[in-house]
Amino acid sequence: MRNLMALLVLLSLCSLHRVFSAPMGLDHTLLCCESTTKMKIPEKNIVRFWSTSSNCPIKAVVFETLKNRFCVNPMAAWVSKYLKEEEMKNKSLMDQQTSETPK
Repeated sequence: MRNLMALLVLLSLCSLHRVFSAPMGLDHTLLCCESTTKMKIPEKNIVRFWSTSSNCPIKAVVFETLKNRFCVNPMAAWVSKYLKEEEMKNKSLMDQQTSETPK
């Protein structure tokens, strides 16, 4: 009986290990960049963007166009400027939406 209980505990621990080591769902923020490009991506071509996870070895902003994804250094001047402009657009849009909400 004691052997059966030990086996049951061991199987439970093994199954927990499999659950916690399973790959996460397809979340674009979990994609890591192997390197960054110094190329400036034309703003009109950018469809969306995100920052890589803090778990990634290289900190980068990923710009997605209709054709490709580009990993770019977040400290590049044009990237900082673009991100600030997008933040301002989003803030303006949010302010506009809240002012249009009926009271």
